[in-house]
Amino acid sequence: MTKRDQLLAVCSLAPRLSDRTCAWCAAELPQRRRTWCSDRCGDLFWANHWWSVARSAAKRRDRYRCRRCGTRGPKRPARVAHRTRTAYLAAMRAWRAAKKTGRLEVNHIDPAAGRHGQLSCVHHLDNLETLCMSCHKVHTSALRHSTGV
Repeated sequence: MTKRDQLLAVCSLAPRLSDRTCAWCAAELPQRRRTWCSDRCGDLFWANHWWSVARSAAKRRDRYRCRRCGTRGPKRPARVAHRTRTAYLAAMRAWRAAKKTGRLEVNHIDPAAGRHGQLSCVHHLDNLETLCMSCHKVHTSALRHSTGV
């Protein structure tokens, strides 16, 4: 039994009814498909269980804004918006500098406790929120003080 199959057996989002139904939406499986009825169902599974995919999906869902204060992260400059290569390179340098202090981070509401590299239900999208660096620091320090770590 694969890690995916073990996770599907215990995941609250996966209503697996039988071997001939989709592991995500419980629709009947088309011929030649074994787990998902469509690529969309497979993508939704990974967006809720694999950290790198879930992180991108959470940022997209939150429209690249901090959920607490509404701050946007710095936007990468487009090449076509600048007349010269020099102007574009200067804009890229400014963007890289702004990204160091103004980037957005994705926070686990219920802590992941080191499970970022694992296939896990802790990465469900309803457990993730996009935060700016300052809001994330405030949240993390409050969490440390409440748990006594």
